[in-house]
Amino acid sequence: MFVRNDLRAIAEKVRQKVFAACEAPADIIITTDPTHVGYACGYRSLLFDLMRDYRTAAIVARNKVVLVTGASDVAAALEVLPDPACIYRYGIFFFESSEGAKLDLSALPKLQGTFSEALRAAVAAAVKPQDCVGLDCAHASELEELKNMVSARSFDARPAIMQARRTKLPEEIEKIARAAAITERGLHKAFAQARAGVTELELSTTIASEMRAGGGVPRFVVVTCGERSALADAYAMPAKLKSGDLVRFDIGCTVDGYWADMARTAVVGEATREQQERYDALLAGEEAERALARAGVSAGDLFKVAVDRVREGALPNYKRSHCGHGIGIDVHEFPTLSAANQGVALEDGMVLCVETPYYQIGWGGMMVEDMIVIRPNGNECLTHLPRELRRL
Repeated sequence: MFVRNDLRAIAEKVRQKVFAACEAPADIIITTDPTHVGYACGYRSLLFDLMRDYRTAAIVARNKVVLVTGASDVAAALEVLPDPACIYRYGIFFFESSEGAKLDLSALPKLQGTFSEALRAAVAAAVKPQDCVGLDCAHASELEELKNMVSARSFDARPAIMQARRTKLPEEIEKIARAAAITERGLHKAFAQARAGVTELELSTTIASEMRAGGGVPRFVVVTCGERSALADAYAMPAKLKSGDLVRFDIGCTVDGYWADMARTAVVGEATREQQERYDALLAGEEAERALARAGVSAGDLFKVAVDRVREGALPNYKRSHCGHGIGIDVHEFPTLSAANQGVALEDGMVLCVETPYYQIGWGGMMVEDMIVIRPNGNECLTHLPRELRRL
């Protein structure tokens, strides 16, 4: 049996951060947010990617995890949570066991018909009447359901989880860096393939294939050329690259639930003066962000320096709602690098994407985006491909 001790170890440390951030001396935290289930227990279900309404929950103490999940999820979950007694199932699914199989499915708690029934059974087994219980839901409508299952001593644990997510453990940064490396490898291979006559779809296929070969899960592979490069978030199409086209790559994958997000821009053949000068302005803005980023600097300051520097160049009317964001178990996390976050100070261990995109319908789009880890005296860049306007 394949065992993911690395994911379980990260989750154990994550739980210590979450409990330390709680406003009350919590004994138990219950989350029904699928993203936070993975964060707190280490197991991330494939089913959440397939079904938006998929229900799952984790009931966690500092050193114990109970997972509530669909019956078909059990065998995969046991790779991370090897004690069958801690996995509560619902629904109908059949596994057969070979003689000598290492998984003892008979140790699983009684199968329940619905998610609510399984959650109620798990809560009854794991939560004592005197426990102080933190509750976390992706949707506020679920909170009452949880409150009715636990003692009166409950509180909203979502702020504590979001606080814990702001900075990353070294092991989490290692996962993010791995995702970044796989993403860059795919882009490097696509650059070698790209030329006039090749399609966006062919390039996106190359990138996604390389991500999968490296152990990542492709999440978004935006490859757009010519006038399509101005489409901020669009699937690749069979559009062929032509001489003079801008080609914008905005791509990312996940590794064990941790995200990468980066961008580069290329031109087929020689760039025009306008293309080069506009790109130089965008690159100067992003470089200014990276130069300034360190613990204690405000998120709003990074936004301001990026926009101001771009406007000094060939895009004097440059406008953006934000020039970057946190990244981790979601692609967009706290903090957003925007004017609204002038009072938000960057912290040691935050992982950020810094970016300066530009989209002009009918002309094209271009961007440069990198991933950095905030440190006390600067930052560490996790993306390393050259940032100049690439000639294809």
